[in-house]
Amino acid sequence: MFFATNLADFLACQHLTALDLAEAAGEIEKQYYDDPGLELLRTLGLRHEQAYLHDLESRGLTVVQIPTDIPWADAGALSREAMLNGADAIYQATFLDGLWGGRADFVVRVAISSDLGAWSYEAIETKLARSTKARALIQLCLYSDLIARIQGPEPKWMHVVLGGRVKPEKFPVQHYLAYFRKIRRDFEAAIAAKPETYPKPVEHCDVCSWFPRCDDQRHKDDHLSLVAGITRNQRKALVARDISTVAELASLTLPLVPKLRRIAEAPLRRIREQARVQVQGREECQPIHELLEPVEADRGLAMLPQPSPGDLFLDFEGDPFAFEQGLEYLIGTVIISENEEPTYETIWSFDRATEKKAFQTFIDRIKQRRSAHPDMHIYHYAPYEPTAIKHLAGRHGICTDDVDELLRAEVFVDLYRVVRQGLRASVESYSIKKLEPFYGFTRSVPLRDATAALQAFETVLALGDDPEEAGEILKTIEEYNQDDCISAWRLREWLEGLRKELEASSGNALPRPELKSGQPTENLAARITEVTALKERLLAGISDEENERTKEKQARWLMAQMLEWHRREDKSAWWEYYRLCDLSDDELIEDRSALGGLVYLGGVDETKRSIIHRYQFPPQDHAIDRTDNVRDPRTKKGAGCVFHGR
Repeated sequence: MFFATNLADFLACQHLTALDLAEAAGEIEKQYYDDPGLELLRTLGLRHEQAYLHDLESRGLTVVQIPTDIPWADAGALSREAMLNGADAIYQATFLDGLWGGRADFVVRVAISSDLGAWSYEAIETKLARSTKARALIQLCLYSDLIARIQGPEPKWMHVVLGGRVKPEKFPVQHYLAYFRKIRRDFEAAIAAKPETYPKPVEHCDVCSWFPRCDDQRHKDDHLSLVAGITRNQRKALVARDISTVAELASLTLPLVPKLRRIAEAPLRRIREQARVQVQGREECQPIHELLEPVEADRGLAMLPQPSPGDLFLDFEGDPFAFEQGLEYLIGTVIISENEEPTYETIWSFDRATEKKAFQTFIDRIKQRRSAHPDMHIYHYAPYEPTAIKHLAGRHGICTDDVDELLRAEVFVDLYRVVRQGLRASVESYSIKKLEPFYGFTRSVPLRDATAALQAFETVLALGDDPEEAGEILKTIEEYNQDDCISAWRLREWLEGLRKELEASSGNALPRPELKSGQPTENLAARITEVTALKERLLAGISDEENERTKEKQARWLMAQMLEWHRREDKSAWWEYYRLCDLSDDELIEDRSALGGLVYLGGVDETKRSIIHRYQFPPQDHAIDRTDNVRDPRTKKGAGCVFHGR
């Protein structure tokens, strides 16, 4: 018997299906690991199910619960009987029909006639995710199909209850059923034919228990996916020209004749050079790096500001599932003394209220430090920290203008972008941990111990235990966070040394970013002052705790929050826009929010007295559709409307 999970796995990765079948036939064995993170997700998933079950019962609905520890056929018979009897809802509804079976989290009765009578049923799945994924819709399509085998007509809707919610999102079954049936036919054909498959890297690899086996296979075959920064489309284009290994790409002669239609010359040269450095590194059995001279003043090593005694190195630790919207529970910072000694400080928070206070404390410290050191910068690796800061400002409705000022002043320095634009290294991934051998940093906490502690603490938060009693876990997390902060400092120092090397070899001084104050315009400053004063008057004498406010005080609190509601809502779009403005062409190609590598081909038509211009760009995943809300990140001006080519 096959289940919805088998179909979803097949959709995610056909090689996964082949491995599962081989394991079921006794041909291979899976190496199992104790994964506390997986157990945590199961616990949270069950809790989410129970919360929705309680919600149904609180509305006075009769919910029939199907046991899961009885034979499948018996559970299926009980589910069918409950549907025939018109139960309001069925928990763990079980279905089987020929090759296929399914166990839906819930099915609920709706007032639409069917072969059962004046009612019928629709399926509901509870998912911890923040948005509905294709995997969930495939599951629901199977359940809807199996429900129809009992009640006759297909359900009109299928539903998903996302993490932290009780109100389901609904999807029309007919919109997805044809695609589902195609996937099922393809799955059944693959099962019958047993075609050869290969472990190509996909998104599902991050959570797949077969990953170690597949990763070993890719390394054995020197698969192109091992090239840092290469995309799926680029791999596909190269394989079509019989270039299928890292070594073959590394030795590729450029320019390629005939040209590759699906990879522009610049990205092709970039991945060829990356492959070459990786091959050199493994042949010499040592870390290899090469410096890249910046082609623009604000790129690569030229992005590094002048070091300041006020500089700060930042790292956050967070749990995306805690308290429905996630929790940034640790803000770690390192500052460097005059004698080059790092001082580490932490701000912990274990619930939503203390998170707000922690964020306010952090911003206040930054403001004080900038007052003492106007040239200070905040260094981090990859965009998580500034993204989290923006989310915290929006989530709590505080410090938004302070965050704006930090962004305008370009206080945040992403060392990941400096590395990616400033050098090539013999690494398969540009994570900071892969780079640490280059600057000789050794961590005090083994990564395996750190991962176990992070997962254990997420369990503590999820189960409602007292976090302060998890002393050893907190100590390990703190030491791991300190390692990240100090590693960022050591990386900055290494990059400063490389910058001097590049200046010496080129004979030219590299520019530094211009120091900016970040102060708002005169009109905006006046507006902020006015709103702040009014907000303080409205909030005078009102508690931060909602349950301590009277109706009148709650109304005043809401009015205070509404003063800048529209401006606060607009900020996320502008923050995203300015983030994209800082990306290189290669980074724009890899970002779904933008198009990179555009080449102008000329005017092709006219519309509304305007010219339609045609551009060509390398194949890339993107989310841009017909719209008039597009901007050029280089000129920061509107680029007109988007028309699909024809």
